Amino acid sequence: MSLKRQVAAGFFWVGLSQLAGRVLSFFTYLILAKLLAPSLFGLVGMASLAIAALQFFQDIGFDAALVYKREGVEEASYTAFFAVIASSTLVCLVAILAAPAVALFFREPAVAPLLRVLAFAVVIQSFGRVAYILLERELNFRRKIFPELSANVIGSVASIIFALRGAGAWSLVWGQLIRVAVSSSLVWLFTSWRPRLRFNPKIARELFHYGKHIIASQGLIFGITNVDNAVVGRYAGDAALGFYGFAYNLSNLPATQITGMVNQVMFPAFSKMGTDAVAARARYYLTTVRYVTWITAPIAVATILFAPAFIYGLYGATWAPAILPLQLLAIYGFIRSIAANMGNIFRAMGKPEWLTYIAIWRLSTMLIFLYPVTKQWGIEGVSALSAVVAIVDFFISAVLVGRLVAAPLPVYGKMLVPTLAAAAVGGLIARWAYPYLHLPKTALNLVAAGAVLMIIYAGLAWLLDGELRAAVRMARARLLLFYRERR
Repeated sequence: MSLKRQVAAGFFWVGLSQLAGRVLSFFTYLILAKLLAPSLFGLVGMASLAIAALQFFQDIGFDAALVYKREGVEEASYTAFFAVIASSTLVCLVAILAAPAVALFFREPAVAPLLRVLAFAVVIQSFGRVAYILLERELNFRRKIFPELSANVIGSVASIIFALRGAGAWSLVWGQLIRVAVSSSLVWLFTSWRPRLRFNPKIARELFHYGKHIIASQGLIFGITNVDNAVVGRYAGDAALGFYGFAYNLSNLPATQITGMVNQVMFPAFSKMGTDAVAARARYYLTTVRYVTWITAPIAVATILFAPAFIYGLYGATWAPAILPLQLLAIYGFIRSIAANMGNIFRAMGKPEWLTYIAIWRLSTMLIFLYPVTKQWGIEGVSALSAVVAIVDFFISAVLVGRLVAAPLPVYGKMLVPTLAAAAVGGLIARWAYPYLHLPKTALNLVAAGAVLMIIYAGLAWLLDGELRAAVRMARARLLLFYRERR
């Protein structure tokens, strides 16, 4: 199979898996928000934050190194398998021992037992981690969809059942553990790779030499994207963190899905290209950015315009403090989605250290302004700061990407302006029409308004964007060809 078809197939299977998983997570989150108080989400968010911070030391950069590696992958995979299990066990022990300190930092004693139990998810996950990475390396995403989707379904159902039975914050914890256990178990039914009892220190050093830049940049990015949670939880309390986490998760749901899908497919795809494939790499990169923008622009506009109707209509005044953060973080999520592919260019072109330098700048900026912004304006100020930093970071990253591939800054404007204009017009018309929709349920009114937005957006985008028309015609031609070949 050609690389082009591999990438297309990869996007299809990853998109299918991510879409199903995110839709499931979205509705699970909405159901749990009805069953659990905001403060309970805040407690689990504090424990999850500590676990996520330690998880960056779980694979010690071996994941990306295996994908990037050109030769001796089979032998390297055996070394990575045992190294990841060993590092995950160490992370688990550190989390258990650090639980009282984490609880003291957040001034919430209930965080400690939640953190200790969640720590075991790191070890459970490690047993299937290398198997998943090898499937990604070969762009064999079709084999990943069943174990991942099955785990998400079982974990979500388990969380809801536990919540209905009055488990409180523990319903989120037990659901997470069940999801990880199912995922790590089922992957072995869909891969022929099996670990062998081999560990080569030389290979381990080689993998770490490349991976150290990845883990450094990812650790800094984690600090950037989670230091706000730490400060909000510490100085504003568990309820404020619950509101902020609710807004962040909803507004960044498309970005999270798009980022995960793009990173899974495009990093191995870029790595497979030769160093001289400059034109092809630029074409793949810009095409991906354009496709992502078509999807995320109307979602961001809808989130900004319909956040008050969504919160008041479905959750009432209890969740009202999440409205403005939801709108501000929608901007952050949109920028994040279109910038998702930039890191793949840096990694595939052998410049992972650039990610580190950018992350240092972002983290420094957040650390300087986060505390005074939180004390002065609360979670609204934190959300605005995140959006501003994301915009500045996008321009810095775009300039650096332009040094590696033919993607000058004016190209982004040419792609974004027609799409955003079409989304804004469609969104404003839909928002104007919303009060005149008299369907029996708020959810039905929101769906109907969303349909109006998408119809107008699709029509305007078709008129304004020649690339969209060309892409649709090409997709139609390929579908017809595929149908005829099947016949």
